[in-house]
Order: sequence, then C-alpha cells, then structure tokens
Amino acid sequence: MAKTYIYDEVERLVNKCKSRNPFDILSALNVVVMESNAYQKLKGYCFSANRTVYVVINESLHPAEKKIVAAHELAHVILHKKMLQLAPMKDSVLYDMTSETEYEANLFAADLLIPDETITDMSKDEDMDYFKMCQSLSTSPDLMSFKLFSLIKRGFSYPMPPFEPNSTFLAKEK
Repeated sequence: MAKTYIYDEVERLVNKCKSRNPFDILSALNVVVMESNAYQKLKGYCFSANRTVYVVINESLHPAEKKIVAAHELAHVILHKKMLQLAPMKDSVLYDMTSETEYEANLFAADLLIPDETITDMSKDEDMDYFKMCQSLSTSPDLMSFKLFSLIKRGFSYPMPPFEPNSTFLAKEK
C-alpha cells in the first residue's frame, strides 16, 4: 500500500462530495447517522446490516468531538468496510496508535478535518507554534499530531509534534 493511500482516499472523497464535513460525506454515501446514549462508554461505532451502513455517535459529546468521531467512523466505512460486515467497529478510545485500523482511521480523520494548505499557511507565521495552531483551528493536540504524522509520512518537512497522541485522550471519564 502506498504511503499516500489514506490521504488519496480523503482527497478523492472531498473532491467527489465537495466537502470536508464528515456528516455531509456520510450523507452523500447514504450512511445512516444516528446519535444515542445507549452506550455511555462508547464515543461511536459503525456497522453494516441489510446492506445499509450505520454510524452511531454518542449524543453526550461536545459538537466538535462529534465531528471528529464522525470523521473517524467515516474512515472505518471507507477503509475497513469488509470488517463492518463481520462485527460493529466500536470506538471507546480514539487516537489509538497501537491498532492498525484505529491508526488509519485517525490519520484519515486528521487529513479530512485539517487540510494540508491550512498547516502550510499557518507554519509560515513565525509566531505560530504547535499549540497556537491547535487553538487557532479549535482542534485537539492529538488530532494535530496525526495530521503532522501524515504530512511527514508523505514527505513534507515539518518538525515532529511535541508528543505522540495520547491513546486515552477522548476516553470517557469514569
């Protein structure tokens, strides 16, 4: 698989759907999106039943977090569709660096929600550091780390993020 496979899939979808909003893309793909509080420890999950794909997002999440979860679940729908037919893909913890499918879904979400051009433009500002970028984009440092990993993996020369994404960053509080 090419280094740019995930990025290429994101760009293909963005061009096809004319949007970077994961909810718009899910709708264009005829994926049924629902919110639920049935599973408080889950951020979201997706599954396939009777030839219909469903994405369920925890309704108690902040709207910005729902968007990240939607982008992450969209990644599973696009990249791991065969796995959805076997069992639901449940995400209680996002930003997991250890599972290949979760790592891919996080890269996908970062590439979808944070365009390359935005990072390129912001990095030209000498006063703009990593955390100011995150604040300016209203995004989590973990998602930003995945975006920088994606850029570096594709050959761009950006400094490594100050830390690896925390695999429990979006875990529900006990």
